[in-house]
Amino acid sequence: MPSLISFARSTANGPRHRRRGALLALLATAWLAGPALAETPQIIITGVDEEAQENIRVHLSIAREDCELPEWRERPLLRRAHDETREALRALGYYHPAVDIDLERDEACWQLTVDVDPGEPVRIRRLDITLEGDAAQDTRFTDLLSDPPLKEGDRLRHDRYDQLRSALTRLAADRGYLDNRLITRELRVHAAEGYADVVIHMDSGARYRFGALTLEQDILDPGFVEKFLPFAEGDPYDSRQLIDLQQALTDGGYFSEVRVRTLTEARADGAVPILVQLTPRPRRAYLAGIGASTDIGPRLRLGFEHRYANRAGHRYSTEIELSPVRSGIGFDYEIPLDQPARERLNLTARYLTEDSDTIRSDLYGVGIAHTRQHDSGWIETRSLNYEREDFTVADVTDRTDLLMPGLSFTRIRADHPVTPRRGWRLYGSVRGASEDVVSSVSFVQFHGRAKLIAPLGPGRLLTRVDGGATQADEVTELPSSVRFFAGGDTSVRGYGYQKLGPTNADGDVIGGRHLLTGSVEYEIPIRGRWRAAAFVDSGNAYDRIDDFDPRTGVGVGVRWISPIGPIRVDIAHPIDGDDEFRLHLTMGADL
Repeated sequence: MPSLISFARSTANGPRHRRRGALLALLATAWLAGPALAETPQIIITGVDEEAQENIRVHLSIAREDCELPEWRERPLLRRAHDETREALRALGYYHPAVDIDLERDEACWQLTVDVDPGEPVRIRRLDITLEGDAAQDTRFTDLLSDPPLKEGDRLRHDRYDQLRSALTRLAADRGYLDNRLITRELRVHAAEGYADVVIHMDSGARYRFGALTLEQDILDPGFVEKFLPFAEGDPYDSRQLIDLQQALTDGGYFSEVRVRTLTEARADGAVPILVQLTPRPRRAYLAGIGASTDIGPRLRLGFEHRYANRAGHRYSTEIELSPVRSGIGFDYEIPLDQPARERLNLTARYLTEDSDTIRSDLYGVGIAHTRQHDSGWIETRSLNYEREDFTVADVTDRTDLLMPGLSFTRIRADHPVTPRRGWRLYGSVRGASEDVVSSVSFVQFHGRAKLIAPLGPGRLLTRVDGGATQADEVTELPSSVRFFAGGDTSVRGYGYQKLGPTNADGDVIGGRHLLTGSVEYEIPIRGRWRAAAFVDSGNAYDRIDDFDPRTGVGVGVRWISPIGPIRVDIAHPIDGDDEFRLHLTMGADL
């Protein structure tokens, strides 16, 4: 330090030099004092397991002191530390510990050593839990008491005693025993003998029923809103059904806020009224969005939605999409059915035009679809679509008419709706047409996709498989929308959009009857919302199994996690292709 201070003085020939010298002296002092400032008190606890150590540390008042602990506070804090250690151990069932506490100081700070011999713990001798009232025949209480958090022979844990007592009263309230009371709740500790008795006697009283239900809203017919109810007036009260009701009304899409209240103060004659307060969403909504991908270029979306067109809950929407490669307009009219949040009928009409390096297509379609969500979480869709398509693939131009019944199943599980760390998506469908019924060509087609996201080290592993199979006489008889192509942003990266598949005699890609592609990708956080990724994609479209010629692309990329999902920029190299590298840009939710 003297040399630095001397340097500061030797340069103090003016205001600037004085400021610089003072700054250097301050930095030098801070550098030398840094280790001392970084010192913190050390508390070492021995003789007990990690759980007991942590409980003792939380109880110690001295643990909240810094290195500047004055000596006049040291003595009372050490005396208190003995009692606090015993209290912490008593909560874990150790009533006869031997505690030795020693505090040592050095120039920088102090260190506290707590040496503990916990002794023999107090154990539960008897668990006396009795129920009176209707709860005595309730299987939910039977299940709870068959595996309580505290059992005979266990070491006494005060927190688990509180947990058991709270679990009983909470279950009683959830199941509608609104007049429940604990007649006896005692923890009888015989510390000298080394045992404790738990005595809890509850009188649950009678179980209440759901009383009159009031729905406060004026946009929909009351009879329609009642279809969301998972219970009826007079059913036994169960708070889980109220949660289901709130979720169903929220998922219905008609209301921005759903408040469900149990009017316990108005209960009478064994029934409790329920009040549901509903705040409607705006009747009309408009959509405008822009996006981009390498496959179709920049994209503009415009849309309109009428969220409740009538009091029966019908709604409709229309959407326009414009891009250099693919554009279209669609209309959807939705009719909710008996379970409005889980079952609906959709009437659709659409026009789609596509002009890529591989195909040129104009498609007109109308359809009807019945969608239902099963209790298992699977979403089933049965559909019937009529499509007329004018298309050109390679040097062949044609028109087809198809009347296609279809069936599909979808399920998604994820721990986050946009960027999950763990999750999966499964999709499977079958559709077909027959020349005997309106259609120009006969075929049956199966299509399936699977995607899995799993944590791996600090990052995520993302895998996907896409496969399809078509039963048809010749691929050239099929319209372009029914053929399979590979390559592109969401297929085999490193290759252009629809650039992979069977070819004709001139080498032009014409698509195939079958498809199999897959991908393995590892993504790791870099900083903040930024991620880095490395991937391998492989697969192809093909016409016969003997002709399957998988093409592979490898690459790296970066992701920025936006509110609508990751924005992905990838650079891929086609191992089997002519290009050196290809840029891929995509955005949207992972699943």
